[in-house]
Amino acid sequence: MTQGSNKVYRKGLPFSAEVAPLLAAMPLLDEYREPLLRLQGAWDSLALLGQMSGAATDMADTRTAFEALTGRLLDSLARRQLRHAVGHLQGRSQVAIDILVRNLFERTADVGFLASDGPLRALLQADAAGAVDPGEVEALRRRFAAYVAKYSVYDQVVLLAADGRRLAALDDSTCAPVVEDPRLSEAFEPGRAFVEVHGPTGLLGGRSGLIYAAAVTGHDGTGAESGGPRGLLCLSFKLEDEMLGLFRALCAGVPRSVLVLKDAQGRVLLTSDPWQIPLGAPLSDAGEAQGWRLDFAGRDYLACESAASGYEGYFGPGWRAQMLQPLQHAFADAPPEHQSGRARDLDTRELFDEELRSIPVEARRIQRELSRSLWNGKLKSRVHAQPGARSGEGASPGPSGQSGQGGGNAFAVTLLNEVERTGDQLRQVFERAIAQLEEGALDAVFDGAGFRAELAISIVNRNLYERANDCRWWALDARLQRALATGDAASAQAVLASIHALYTVYSLLLVFDNAGRVVAVSDPAQAHHVGRSLQGDWVSSALGLRDASQYVVSSHAPCGLYGEDGHAPCLVYAAGVPHPDGAAMAGGIAIVFDGAPQFRAMLRAALPDHAGAAALLVTRAGEVVASSDARWSPGDRLPMPLPALPTLPADQHVTGELEFDGRVHAYGLAMSGGYREYRRLTPADATDLAALVVLPLGERLAAGESAGAGAPSAAFTPMPPAGAKTVDVASFLVDHQWLGLPAMQVVAALERQRITAWPTAPAAVRGMLGFEGRMLPVLDLGQLLFHRPCGEEAALMVCQTGAGQRLVLAVQQLGQVFVAGAEQLQPSPTRPGWAAQAQVHLLKGHGPQMLTLLDGDDLWRLVNGVVEAQAPALTVD
Repeated sequence: MTQGSNKVYRKGLPFSAEVAPLLAAMPLLDEYREPLLRLQGAWDSLALLGQMSGAATDMADTRTAFEALTGRLLDSLARRQLRHAVGHLQGRSQVAIDILVRNLFERTADVGFLASDGPLRALLQADAAGAVDPGEVEALRRRFAAYVAKYSVYDQVVLLAADGRRLAALDDSTCAPVVEDPRLSEAFEPGRAFVEVHGPTGLLGGRSGLIYAAAVTGHDGTGAESGGPRGLLCLSFKLEDEMLGLFRALCAGVPRSVLVLKDAQGRVLLTSDPWQIPLGAPLSDAGEAQGWRLDFAGRDYLACESAASGYEGYFGPGWRAQMLQPLQHAFADAPPEHQSGRARDLDTRELFDEELRSIPVEARRIQRELSRSLWNGKLKSRVHAQPGARSGEGASPGPSGQSGQGGGNAFAVTLLNEVERTGDQLRQVFERAIAQLEEGALDAVFDGAGFRAELAISIVNRNLYERANDCRWWALDARLQRALATGDAASAQAVLASIHALYTVYSLLLVFDNAGRVVAVSDPAQAHHVGRSLQGDWVSSALGLRDASQYVVSSHAPCGLYGEDGHAPCLVYAAGVPHPDGAAMAGGIAIVFDGAPQFRAMLRAALPDHAGAAALLVTRAGEVVASSDARWSPGDRLPMPLPALPTLPADQHVTGELEFDGRVHAYGLAMSGGYREYRRLTPADATDLAALVVLPLGERLAAGESAGAGAPSAAFTPMPPAGAKTVDVASFLVDHQWLGLPAMQVVAALERQRITAWPTAPAAVRGMLGFEGRMLPVLDLGQLLFHRPCGEEAALMVCQTGAGQRLVLAVQQLGQVFVAGAEQLQPSPTRPGWAAQAQVHLLKGHGPQMLTLLDGDDLWRLVNGVVEAQAPALTVD
């Protein structure tokens, strides 16, 4: 979703139009809105005190900046909560309709194949001649039962005469003797391969069902298809049985959610929870919106809807899936047991857009400007408290210098400290909110990887279920049985070609005799296989089958039947073809699954909209069967360790982190558990398939590094002064170490200004900067003291010597201006080379904190010494 240009104000804060109606259902928003508003109120009180006392600097600009950032933060939180919730629902509704359409595509092929079955045509011919034998009807009913035993997705099969009379049915008790339905008769229209009809039907005793019907043409005994009587083959698909199981799986983990299937008029056809959304209820949609607020029966829902993406050019009956979740649950935080709890030492900047990442950066910038302004205010307050200080930029008390503070100055310093503390609290709230949002987003990535892996293996399971059934269906074709029994290769080839035209997911169909020799193939371009003796364990296993309900499948390996050179790995499903007399097997049928494009399409259908996402289909043994990404090819070994893969139970999934190609990835791994009667409850095997989905997160951060670099460190906290003698200290960070100068030696902290380059100057001298009409050298203390520059975000401060010379110091971050007891200053036991003659003292803070107190005169001598040593032609005035 995109941020709307119009803003709607709620409780004085601006929100995007799409989230404004949903704010009351977002508890996370209140969690941050309330403390931010309290802090804004405290800020107003402090500003008033500052104006009344004249002690505080002007805070109007800072308050305005924080207020604007508060609005941006809360609006961003609300929109991202909505985006996450919508993505959660939208993905599941899309999965529901797309899996259904893939399933129904197979039904369109089934009805076309079965409509060409010889016994159906023979019964139509007998009916036209008025010589129907009840034994033939019973035989056809048993034939229907044999088909349905292999495809449990059907609950009724009926052959109707052209006038609607029932000729044969799987279940006579539920089918009316005459079925009059003009919608079914549309299957007789020229060029119409099938019709799909949903609603109450006489085929099912008046109850509602999803029916696929295709025209059947009788023959005159010679096999001719034209000119004979016509009839209708009708297959009833177990829509409710299929969808309710899918609904349960998709609603798991989404509290109180409801998933429904809607017809083209928006009426509910199926629902996962009829107590919330009943059958037949009209549900509105929101056009092109991805998520919207829906009021149904007095309850508010967040709703998402999806149309079919299409499969092999088929888009189903025009239905849509809609998922709804009550608003009070849609934005609730995930319970602790559902949170990933994984390490967060990752650079995840690529996962979050610029607006989200800019908020804490902007908060730190505002805080730095506030700190600089308050730092200068504290300097003035403390310096003004010193007798005769800075009247002529002269005397500079050393570290042991004494200062005193009047009551007014003490109040000013206290007020400035409180202003700074309040500003820092605002910054912390911003950063905590962003961190929580990022944590939630990362958890969503891991959850999404697991969900998408489950989705991928579910699609694969359903697809392979069809493959295992197809070979057994086609083995029952009387034409193939007769052709194999008589050695009629031409007839077998014609039947295989007609079947292959209906089922486009195969590379090749073939039949072979009892010696394993190929008799016919579906593709004339591959006729060179005819006469070839097939090899492999699957061949001997198929020839050993004695039951038409059984099948075999090869391992995913080259078999000479797939790929340009015949040596690409593939899956082959095979079944025995019974002899027409039923005494034995006439041979076998093998179907070569076109796995390379089909598996790749399945995996890509399961991928989320996540840059760099990839999905793989792998065996327990770690072999890549298919991949959505060109980095991995079928037959490769899995390039990353997955300890859970060999032992992961069927129908289970795990998530975790993987590191490869220099990046950390979230992964979801889901093990196949079969589908319906296909490979259910089978023992674990090295050839079991699992889906692996990997989503890149970012690079691993070095120890101590933060993706949000630049966050302020805790302030140096000195021990309370122990005696009358005190010294005011201006503290700052350099290379994460606390340093300081006597406050009398610091003139001001500067706004970020352009520094004039000094090309021939030493590395520690950044250049020159104009201040109060003079050009001052800029000394990078990080480079000078630790050989690590303070960076582009360095704070700049002007210091001066006792003689009035000035220079600018670039430091990592400004700290506090505080008063310390002179007795607390201890000479430093170490003297680096540059400070052999310097006045370096140490000041102990609370706990292990230590501050090194420098001296402005020493720094001035140092910068001149460095310049003279490295650039003797230059001087610093």
